[in-house]
Amino acid sequence: MVRIVLLRLLESYFRHRWLYVLPIVIAVVAGGVYVLSIPPEYSASGQIYVSQTNLLADLTSSNTSGSWWVSAAQSTVTEIDELMGTQAFVRTVIQKTDLEQDMSAGPDAVAETISYVRDILSTQAVGDKLVEISATGDDPDLVYQVVTSTMDAYVQWKINSGYQESIAARTFFDNLITPYQGELDQARNDLVAFLSAHPTPVRGDRPPAEQMELDRLQQAVQAADDRLSTARGNEESARLSQVQSESVTKQTYMVIDQPQIPQEAAVSSKTIISNMAIFLVVGIFLMVVGVAGGALIDRSLRFPIDVRHGLSLPVLAMVPVGKPLIPAVATADQAAAAPVPTSVDRVSSDEGTQGDSSVLQPQT
Repeated sequence: MVRIVLLRLLESYFRHRWLYVLPIVIAVVAGGVYVLSIPPEYSASGQIYVSQTNLLADLTSSNTSGSWWVSAAQSTVTEIDELMGTQAFVRTVIQKTDLEQDMSAGPDAVAETISYVRDILSTQAVGDKLVEISATGDDPDLVYQVVTSTMDAYVQWKINSGYQESIAARTFFDNLITPYQGELDQARNDLVAFLSAHPTPVRGDRPPAEQMELDRLQQAVQAADDRLSTARGNEESARLSQVQSESVTKQTYMVIDQPQIPQEAAVSSKTIISNMAIFLVVGIFLMVVGVAGGALIDRSLRFPIDVRHGLSLPVLAMVPVGKPLIPAVATADQAAAAPVPTSVDRVSSDEGTQGDSSVLQPQT
C-alpha cells in the first residue's frame, strides 16, 4: 500500500512538476514583498547602574540592597516590569513624550497609547549591576523620548517611594511620642508621690512591702523612659531618611548611558529570515496539498500494481512506450528511380510490417 501511495504521489508531482513549484515561487515572492514593505524600525536604549551599597547609605544605615539570591540588576528589571503593568506609572512616562496629546482623545485612544508604550518598551539585565532600557518603533524621536522618560520616571518613583515611607514613619512616631511622654510623666509623679508619702527611714531598711512598691515604680519610670527614647530615636531616623532619601536614590541608581536619537533604522536579519522561512513553509505546504490532492483525485490506472490492487486482476500485457517515427521525404528523382513493387513485394512488405508492429508485450 505504501508503494502505491508513493508511486501515485511521484506520478502526480512529475506530471505537473512546474505547476506544483509555482506555489513556492509565489510564496517566496510574496515574502520578499512583505519584508520590503515592513516600515523601518528605530531603536534607542539607555543603561542604569544599580549600586547595592554607597557611602551615604552606610553612614545613615539605609538598606538599599536586595535579596542575596537575586542580583541588583535583576531585581530592578522585575520592579520596572511590574511598574509598567500599572497605568499610573505608564501615564507618568507618557507625560514627557509626544504621545501626551493623544491622552485627551478619549478612553479608546488612552488605552491604545498605553498599550503601544508597553509594546515598544523592554528591559533586561546586563550583568549584575547594569539595567538596559530600550524601545523599538517607527519614530526615532518617540523611542528616544520613551526611554528617557522611563528612566527618569523610575528614578523619581524610587525617590518618592522613599520619601513617602519616611513621612509615614515620621508621622507614626510623632503620634507615639506624646502619649509616651505622658506615661513617663505619670510614672515619675507616682514615684515622687510614693517617696513623699514614704520617706526613707532614719534607721534601718524599708519594710519589704514598701521596697517592692518602690522597685515597681522605678521600673515603670525606666520602661516609660525607654519607650520614649526609642520613639524619639526612630522619629529622628525617619527625619534623617526623609532628608537623605533623594541623595541615596541618586547614588544607588545612576544613569551612565543616556539614550541617543537613532539616526539609522535597525535591520534585524533574524526577523527577515524568520519571515521568509514562514512564507517558504506556506509555499511548500500548498505544494504538498496540491500533489496529494492531484494524486487523490486521479483514479486512472497508470501502473500494473494499480490493476492488481484496484481491480484484483492479473496483468497479462502492457503497452510499451514507443518513440514516434518520422519518415524521410523522398525527392522527385529518388521517387522516379525507385522500382515499382510487385504484388509479391507488397505481400512480403505487409507481412514484415505486421510482424514488426506487435504492440503487446507478455508479462511474466
